[in-house]
Parts: sequence; structure tokens; C-alpha cells
Amino acid sequence: MKYLRRMMSFLAVRLIVFTVCASVVVCAFYMAFEIGNAYVLISEGMEKRVSVALTRENATDLNGYFTTGFLEGDPVLSAAFSEDSPYLAYTITSFDYDVEISDLRAWPWSDEIQCTVTEHVKGIVGKVKPDYVVSTGSKPATWSDGRYRLWLKKQANGQWKIATIKQDPTYHDTKDE
Repeated sequence: MKYLRRMMSFLAVRLIVFTVCASVVVCAFYMAFEIGNAYVLISEGMEKRVSVALTRENATDLNGYFTTGFLEGDPVLSAAFSEDSPYLAYTITSFDYDVEISDLRAWPWSDEIQCTVTEHVKGIVGKVKPDYVVSTGSKPATWSDGRYRLWLKKQANGQWKIATIKQDPTYHDTKDE
């Protein structure tokens, strides 16, 4: 009986240790998977947002990255599609986009991800549209770079989408200084 008890104790300890280790590995894998998905979604979504704001084209592509509620109230897109847009008079052909993502964490049990994003748009190249030749300059306006706090929400179908973007008003771009 003594040996049976020792063997059962030995097996129980090993089983518990194995279960804990397997749980940690599965949790780490899931977190890495979610962070990878969020990173791609954020970098591609933010670049697409700038592209749509500059060119006023393919706005429906944003539905894959952002929630409908966010898109309806986004001040950047509202300004881009207004008659006061500084890019209305130009056909934008290219731009350099750089995004830095930090503080990105995804817990397996959470349906929300938060992170900080710093966005830089440089080298906007475009031609003046024929209707605006007299009233505008030859170069498009520069983009106002910024730092943002983003919140992603998991949708009912399991897909992540950017739900909220809040700009940091204290941010000052020092990248080119």
C-alpha cells in the first residue's frame, strides 16, 4: 500500500506540472496569435485610413478594419470627404507611411485590445486637378502626424476591428528634427 500511495503521488505531481506547463504554452501561443493579428490589422488599417483620406477612393475597404460606429464619427474621414479637404484639389499618387505600435497586449480572456500608435505620413506626391489649377499651390498640404490610443474590439464573428481612436493632444513630432 505504501508503494502504491507513493506511485500515485508521483503521478499526480507529474500530471499537475505537465498540465500547468501545457496551459502556459497554450496561453502564450494564443496571446502571440492575437497580438500578431492585431499588429497586422492596426498597421494595415491605419495606412488604409490615410490612403482613403488622401485619395477619397476605396472607402468601403475600411469596413474590414474599423467598426461601423467608428467610421461614422471619424473626424479624419469627415474632413477628407468634406468640401474643405486640403487634398480635394489634388490627385494623390503616392505617400510614405510609417506607423509605430507600442504597448500592445492581448489577454486570452479579453475581448478588447489597447495600444499606442504613432503615425508619420511624409512625401505626399500629387498633381493639381485641372479644375483647381488657379486656386491652389503645386504641392499637397502636409499630413498632421500624431500619436493615438487605439481600442480594438472582438466582433461576434471573432474578428478584431478598431473601435476607438483617441489622439494625444500633447504629442509633438520630433522625428525630423
